[in-house]
Amino acid sequence: MRWCCSACARSSPTSSAGSTPSTPRRRSSTGRADPSVAGEGGVMHEIGGTVFHRWYVTLFGLAFLFFAVRHLGWRKTLVYGVVAFGVGALAENGSVHVGFPYTTYAFEPALRGKELWIGDVPVFVPLSYTFMGYFAFAAGRLVASGPWRTRARYWWQEFLMAWILAVWALWVVDPISRLGDDFYLGKVFHYRGPGFWFGLPLGSQLGFALTSFVLLSLLFWLTRGEASRPVEGGLLRHPHFGALVTWHAQVFHMAVIAFVVGADSIGGSAFLMWVPAAAVTAVYWASISPRARRLDAAAASVEGDRQVHEAAHETRAEALGISG
Repeated sequence: MRWCCSACARSSPTSSAGSTPSTPRRRSSTGRADPSVAGEGGVMHEIGGTVFHRWYVTLFGLAFLFFAVRHLGWRKTLVYGVVAFGVGALAENGSVHVGFPYTTYAFEPALRGKELWIGDVPVFVPLSYTFMGYFAFAAGRLVASGPWRTRARYWWQEFLMAWILAVWALWVVDPISRLGDDFYLGKVFHYRGPGFWFGLPLGSQLGFALTSFVLLSLLFWLTRGEASRPVEGGLLRHPHFGALVTWHAQVFHMAVIAFVVGADSIGGSAFLMWVPAAAVTAVYWASISPRARRLDAAAASVEGDRQVHEAAHETRAEALGISG
């Protein structure tokens, strides 16, 4: 989840032309801004850096609000958002200080003063937990249920798909974010040691599997009473289609960037993981489509008629005293 803090790395250290320059903020030896010189202008600058210099994260956040409020309503969206932010803040600061749950890493101290922070983590990092968790949740429901219903037959099918999609996003986004110096993200974070997945340690993947499990469990609990409804019009009319598209957007725009900056192995891995998953999904959806169900019903009807015919034939044969 370190990726989302990186969009502000390009935030300008100076004010725009024609504006009054703000007073520089003195730094302590730890890289923190001295609060004694932090004024209103500094806070507004940090808010601007958080919102505007990470425009794509802001867009994903707005998309989350749009889809989640339509689906969950304001109250449940607020409950989920507050808990997700809290989980993200605890997990990220825990990793920075004690190496749990994502192993030890640190954020670029030069980002301080350019955006809002909570502890030793940029604020938009835990904020991103809200939309990454929800997009995986809603997309997982669609993949598991198919385009013609809103719920799968079993809840665990939805949960498993959502969990895979949540961790999958991290597999693509985090390795590319480490290359921020090569494109607009800038230098964002660094791990203490090397890792097996393009420099990311196994503990990072396992840790996010844990936190995403917590977020998804909350979402499934909040929606535990939702019934399965038919969807007229197929995929494009499905209530979670927008979330599925947005999940792809957040993953594959980073994969394309990987090709642009020359990290072909990372970008290629993203697409290679997607192809078999998409093929399996297409086969599964075809097997549960209305046409497939009609064919199954017709086949069952024919089989039933055959069995009735055979039973009637045997009854007549017995009545006539004809042995089989």
